[in-house]
Formats: sequence, structure tokens, C-alpha cells
Amino acid sequence: MFDPAEAATRFLQALEKLPTYTGIVFHGLPSVPQLAPARWTRGVTATSKDPRIATENFSTPAIAAIVSRTGRDIAAFSAHPAEQEVVLPPEVVLLEVAHTRLPDGRPVVIVEQLAEPDPRADLPPTLDALVAAVHELLQLAQAGEPSTITTPGKFVEPFFFLDEESGAHTES
Repeated sequence: MFDPAEAATRFLQALEKLPTYTGIVFHGLPSVPQLAPARWTRGVTATSKDPRIATENFSTPAIAAIVSRTGRDIAAFSAHPAEQEVVLPPEVVLLEVAHTRLPDGRPVVIVEQLAEPDPRADLPPTLDALVAAVHELLQLAQAGEPSTITTPGKFVEPFFFLDEESGAHTES
């Protein structure tokens, strides 16, 4: 008999064995979340290194650019490796560090995962440099050809958080 709780535990244990991915990843959003102050996520969060994939070819109302510190790159194990999926494990802390906009006015929320920095990581050294790097990645993706979306909705959902006071689940 299939036990979903056991399967989830085995999945999370397998994820922990993979090397961490530090870098900028993207997630499409149906609306702009209010993230400040830092909030704990619940469940795994699917992100992509490719903004086109994460936003279903820039069709989402908003975009999250996330500085991943403990994500796991699962592209090598995916049925769709072109999705360039990086999974953020459950209960990571996300903090909104900046807001910007695409040229068409759509909001981009820049979020940092609060975790011990990897000294080998090649991340922008300042907030201004991070915003510039996100803009550059988004511009390059917008200038490219549309991507084939193999799993609609996979990277496009609200962020789900654990309510810090009651332990109940909340949605932003």
C-alpha cells in the first residue's frame, strides 16, 4: 500500500543528499506577496534557473527572483531537464530585499533565502548589484525565444507560509 507520508519523507531525505544550489532562481506568482518580515515556507517550492520557464513565457502577473542558498538542482533527475528545476526544501526562511519592475510594469520581487552563505558562491556582493543581475537575467530571457512549457502551473503558485504564532498554515 502506498504511504504518502513515507514517500514524502524518502523524497526529502533524497533531496538532502544532493549538493546545495546557490544562485538566482525564479518562480512565477499569481500576485505580489507581502514577505517582510522573514517568513518560513511550508512544503517544497519549485523554482527554475530559467525565468521563461518559471513564468510560463512571462505570462504571470508577478515574478519572484530568489537567491537560493539551500536549493537542490534536480534537472538531472527530471523527466523534463530543460525546466532547469531547483527545488527549495520545506521551511526555508524568505526575506523580501527589493522590488523592481519589468519594462511593461509587472512587479518583480527579489527575495533572499536566509541561510549560511557559501563562501564559494558567486553572488552579487551588494543589493544594487543583485538588482542589476536580476534585471540582466530577465532581459536576456525576454529577448530569447519562447520556451515549451511541459508542466503548466508547476512554477506558478503563491508562496505558502507557516504562521509563526499559531503554527497554522497561511497563504500569501
